[in-house]
Formats: sequence, C-alpha cells, structure tokens
Amino acid sequence: MDETSNLDSEAGVSHSEDNKNGHSKVLRRLETVPDIKRDTSGVTTQYIATGIVNLGAFASGVCAAWSSSALPLMISGEFETQAGNNGTYTKIVISESEASWVASLLCLGAFFGAVPSGLISEYFGRKKTLLYLALPLVVSWILVASSPNVYGLYVGRFVSGVAVGAFSVAIPPYVEDISEKHILPALANFYHVHFACGILFGYIIGMVQSTSWLSFLCASIPVGFFVAFLFLPESPAYLMSQGKFGEAKAALRYFRGIDNDIDAEIKSLKEYIRNYGKNKVTFKKLFSTRTTIKALVVSFGLMIFQQMSGIYPILFFAEKIFRKFSISLNPPSAAIILGFCLVSSTYFSTMFLKKVRRRVLLLISFTAMALSLGTLAMYYHLKPWNVSTNNTWVPLFTLCMFVSMYAVGVGPIPWLMLREIFAPNVRRRATAITAGFHWFLAFGVTKLYHNLVQLVSPGWALWHFAVTSLIGTIFVYFFVPETQGRTLEEIQNEFDGIHKRKRHRHVIEVETVVEH
Repeated sequence: MDETSNLDSEAGVSHSEDNKNGHSKVLRRLETVPDIKRDTSGVTTQYIATGIVNLGAFASGVCAAWSSSALPLMISGEFETQAGNNGTYTKIVISESEASWVASLLCLGAFFGAVPSGLISEYFGRKKTLLYLALPLVVSWILVASSPNVYGLYVGRFVSGVAVGAFSVAIPPYVEDISEKHILPALANFYHVHFACGILFGYIIGMVQSTSWLSFLCASIPVGFFVAFLFLPESPAYLMSQGKFGEAKAALRYFRGIDNDIDAEIKSLKEYIRNYGKNKVTFKKLFSTRTTIKALVVSFGLMIFQQMSGIYPILFFAEKIFRKFSISLNPPSAAIILGFCLVSSTYFSTMFLKKVRRRVLLLISFTAMALSLGTLAMYYHLKPWNVSTNNTWVPLFTLCMFVSMYAVGVGPIPWLMLREIFAPNVRRRATAITAGFHWFLAFGVTKLYHNLVQLVSPGWALWHFAVTSLIGTIFVYFFVPETQGRTLEEIQNEFDGIHKRKRHRHVIEVETVVEH
C-alpha cells in the first residue's frame, strides 16, 4: 500500500464510512481502558501504557535470570520435569558444557528474533506483533517444565530467546510512538528498568527450589502481559501509515488526554509518515553513506565492549560464581542482593542521563567496571593465601559495584544513542541490525565463558573482562561523539568531518574614526 497516497486521501474533511466505523470501534474499545477523562494531560496514561508494554521486557529479564537458579539444580541432579500424561517426574542431570548451551541458546534465539521483528511490526502492526510474542514465551516454559531430556531444554530456551530478541526491538518503537518528546527519555529507560526488575524477580523465585512452581511463575508473566496489553490501542503512527486516520486520531487522543490539542501533532505525524515513506531505506543502503557507516561503527563498537565486559555471564551464572568463591552467604540470597543493586542503579540512571554527558558516563562506567573486576580477580588469586578472613564481602561488593556501574552507563547508553546518531529514515533498520549484533555477541560470550574458565581459571577470565572494559574506555574517548544537547545535524557533521581539521575564520573589527 502506498503510504503517501493513503495520507493524501485522508487529508480531506470528510472520511469514508469504514473510517467512521473504525473510529467508533476504537472509542468503544478505549472505554475498557483506565478512564481517559481522569487524565486530562495524558502523561499518566503514557506512563501506564509504557509500564504495560514493558512487561515484555520484564518477562525477558526473568528468562535471563532463570539460568542462575535452575542450572545449579540441573548440574546437581535436583532438577525435575514432569514428563508424560501419568504425572511422573524425571530428573535431568546435565554437564557443565550442556549448562552453558542451555544458558546461551537464549541469546542465540534472541539474535534470530531481533533482526526481523522491526520489519514485522511495520507491516503487521506494533500491537499485534507484541501480543503474539507472548505465545512463544508460554510455549517455551511448557517445554522447559515438561522436557524429558536436555534437548527439550535447548528448544525451549531457543524459542524463548526469539521472543526476548523481538521484544528488544519491537518495544522501543511503540513507546516512541505514544510518548511526548519531553518525557520520551524517561519512558525509553523503562525497558532497562523492567528488564532489571525481571532479573531480580527471577532471582527471588529461584529460592523456591521447585521446578514446577518456577516454570509456572515464569509463564505467568507473558500471560499477564498479554491480558494487560490487549486493552491498549495500536500505535498512532502505525495506524496513520495504514491510512486509518480516524483510528489514529482516537488513539493519539487517548494518549494525550483531553487538555491537549492534537491537531498540530496529527499534522506533523502525517508529514513524518509521508517523508518516511519517501525516504525509506533498505538494509543494503545502510552501508552506502559515510555518515551511517560511522554511526554503525560507533554503535557496534559500544555493543562489542558492552558484551565483552562479561555482563551476561555474570547475570546468567550469578549463583554459580558466588559458589565458586565459596562465600559464607547463601548464593541465592547473594544473587538477590546483586539483582537489587542492578534494579536500583538502573532506576536512578535516568537522573544521571539527564544531567551528565554521555561520554563522561561511559568513561566512568567502563573504568569502574574494570576496577571492580580487577579487584575480584586479585582476590581470587590471593584467596589461597587466606589474605582475607571474610570471604563474603569482597566478591559481593565488587560484583554489585560492577552491575551498578554497568546500569548507570554502559547498559542503557548504547541503546539510547541509537535514537541520537541515526537519521529517522534509517533508525529502525539500524536498531534491528545493532540489536541482532548485540544478542549474537551475548551468545558467544555466554557460551565461551565456560570454555574460558576451563582453559585458564575464573580469575584470569575476570582479568580478561577487566582489560576489555579498559579498552572500551579508550574506544569511547577516541571514537564516540558526545550526543547530549546536540542536534542530529551537528552529530552527523562531526561524523563527516571526523578526520578533517576545523577551519577557523578570524574576524577583525576595524574601528573607523570619522572626522567632523
């Protein structure tokens, strides 16, 4: 369907009977959502809707944290699954190598889910795409709970990963479409906050030590997401792109409240959709301009050092790492403390992102992460000499510091900068590629972490992550531009002239004296 012709046909005062019927259906459907009349400004509605759609991110965090609690049970032979119709339980015992596959296949599935989800949501709708993603998550938990062997676990984790990767690409556009510009930065960070909350929730329910209850609680999250999100309207931008002007106006009215005049926004939205349709680029064209290539180098580089810092192995194997350091505190309790630090730091990062420059936060974050991991590595090497009588606070403090500093800078900023360094017509495609690259790196690092520990030792593996974080600091200093408070044109001009010396024009004022 030609988007430009659709928009032009809707520009008149009178609309077709179908649009009128669609408009009335939307209004009737919106009556089931929290009363729009009570939120005259629309801000509360936008916050609530963003919280609901990010239940998908919460479910993703639960998937990531599951391996920390479940894998130790599988390795020790305490993990039971219900196989068959007669209600019998089968114990699954897996090796360390198989455990690394169970954990990392989530990220491999996310790679295959992230890349196409942007295109799917453009053609089938943001809401419909997000709703259908609840299905593979529920199916994956059924597979995990009923699998008689490790291969069923592989399939279940891969299927859940497809949904996790798709959520990471499909949620931000919906939030961007429904949000006003002045609160978009805060709402955009909801994804990271909910993902961190999902990890904390996964660590908490891991203390249940019952596989059936663990799977049931994990599966309840996507079900709750489906039920809650079902009553929210479709993205106004998507409805506008499909020529459904009446429904788009009703949806935008719902998100803006009755006090705001949406006519100007409708006009600008229509112009944006028209320009987007004219200037839409393919994946191949992403690599045709110098500015876009340099922006991809920056985004890919940040993702490389983000993942090579070891964040996912630490989150996926938190309990196992705490057991490796033989801490006196119960490992599940230590993991919960770790998750709480991640959540609190992610929540407060919104405040830092408003006041502190991106480059400064990245430099501080990478440096502090390197120091934390370096300290833990030194502790591991000195541990045989009984240097410290207390074997709890050093591993716990350093890992909590690591995830906290990650959440402040290295975690959210690479995703945030995708909106700041790419032009609108290439942003969605660039986000899909970057997200796929992110999850592929996460798969490689998570899978190879086990091999690295076996090849050297946990201490030298930590040194590897610490040195990588230091190299990330160097990369940020030399290659990452500052984006806060700058326009897209200014950032792209810096990309174009990154190897050029700026020419300064000196203006000399000459004072003339007029004699009378």
